[in-house]
Amino acid sequence: MKTPAPAHHGHLHLSPRHFLRGLAYLVALTALVGAGLRLYGLWKSPRIERLSPIVVEPGGLVRIEGRNFGAARGESRVEVDGVAPTASSYLSWAEGEIALKLPATADSGLVYVVTRFGRSNPKLFMNRARLPVAAKGVGEGRRGPYLASLSVEKGPIGSLVTLSGYNFGANREGGRVLFAWNPEAPGARPGERAEPGTVVASEQDLSYELWSDKEIRVRVPDGAASGSVFVSAAGGVSNGLFFDVTAMPGTKRYLDRRSYTLGYTVSITKTKATGANELFLWTPRPAQSASQRLSKILTEEPVPLMPDYRGAALYRFKDIPSGQDLTVTQSFLVQTWAVETSCDPDRIQRPPEPLPLQAAYLAADELVPAAAVEVQALAKRIVQAEKNPWRAARLVYEYLVKNLALDESGERRKVVEALAAKRADASTYALAAAALLRAAGVPAVPIAGILIDPSRRSLRHSWVEFYVYGLGWVPMDPILGSGARPGGFEPALSEPERYFGNIDSRRVAFSRGYASFAPMTPTGRRALPSRPIAYQSFYEEAAGSLEAYSSFWGDVEVSGLY
Repeated sequence: MKTPAPAHHGHLHLSPRHFLRGLAYLVALTALVGAGLRLYGLWKSPRIERLSPIVVEPGGLVRIEGRNFGAARGESRVEVDGVAPTASSYLSWAEGEIALKLPATADSGLVYVVTRFGRSNPKLFMNRARLPVAAKGVGEGRRGPYLASLSVEKGPIGSLVTLSGYNFGANREGGRVLFAWNPEAPGARPGERAEPGTVVASEQDLSYELWSDKEIRVRVPDGAASGSVFVSAAGGVSNGLFFDVTAMPGTKRYLDRRSYTLGYTVSITKTKATGANELFLWTPRPAQSASQRLSKILTEEPVPLMPDYRGAALYRFKDIPSGQDLTVTQSFLVQTWAVETSCDPDRIQRPPEPLPLQAAYLAADELVPAAAVEVQALAKRIVQAEKNPWRAARLVYEYLVKNLALDESGERRKVVEALAAKRADASTYALAAAALLRAAGVPAVPIAGILIDPSRRSLRHSWVEFYVYGLGWVPMDPILGSGARPGGFEPALSEPERYFGNIDSRRVAFSRGYASFAPMTPTGRRALPSRPIAYQSFYEEAAGSLEAYSSFWGDVEVSGLY
């Protein structure tokens, strides 16, 4: 009898090297699968495009339009001001639209759609029961301003709104219209409510077309968001009425808030006078805009004759004796925000009528030679037949970063000369950009100010903003976008191409556009400092028998960064 051969059982033997290699493959595969799932979740996460209407009666119907809601509600939900409505509130649920009744108890706030793939972006709604209602006859006996009605409840940035009410003042005299402004909360988590604020309709943007005691006609300013509108006048601040900012061709976000304490000193020495005389100084102050707030004036020594004259404080010194030294010191607390802009150029609309702002910032001025033959010809060559302001601005930006180099040698050229030489200092670079944009039919302003690094070192710098109806002022910094490192500064945005449409918060602007001052005396002698920090027609004016003096405008010193 034949003895069967013993059975052999196979065993897998792995060397340590093979084991580690297999383990590495497994870890990599797990990470790849995880990344894929996260990307899939982002792709499938819900997105709200619009609410209709945005102001809703208690218990009224609201429609939420968007994508990735799911074909049926299932376990998904809508959150209204942090509260999920009951099941009976939902009237319909589809992939791109949800209809539900607003809970009567819901306050004004944010709406989210929540599915198994995550939480959507928020959209603001207003409960009409929470809005102030103008009662008939109310306001006649009030001392302060009272806002009774708006001519329209919604409109794009740049559109005209008529405010009716009482006690606005016979003329503006420092009166302002305040629109809602809602930056991202610093360090906020997705979906966390941001702290709202206000943005002021600006005289520099020619926002005010009429101001009387009972009626104001004003343009919706850059940075405005849906929310309450107020009138600030001599008698105080009015009640608020809701205005919905609509038809935006994109979004603007205000992020990375920074606070700076900064200041500078002006010194007047070696004065020589033979009789009655006057000296006037126009000292620039940090500019006000949607992305920059002059929070507080810390020091002004001495007290200026006019604290705010077109963005500058005006000082007057009378009958200065020979040999007397003068010092002017100013310091400020300024808050700045980074700006992130996204835009769909195909959604940009033309305004129904020409805006005053367009005429002002398409024209040439003393510093921006938009009408020069050379500038007009170059702009036409750059943009060809492009009329869309976003696309035309992009073409100008791309030309500049490729063809105009930053010159830090100290040589100053005029705009036409700089474009021909293809080299410009920072100030002329911004003026050249503004000139080309205006010549291409895009309203633009040059911005002058400083860059600030983490060690609080400051450097004079200039950049540009261009205007898009419905979106507002859009920043671009072609100098940093070209890859240049002025003064050795490292840009805050790691990708240079992002400096079109976006700007960092490591800067303070001292002027937006060009301020042309009227001389205080017909025979005054006017002068500019060698290195100005703002675009002004002049900084100094001497009159009478002030025969000579020396002036020194100190660098901006940053004493605090928060």
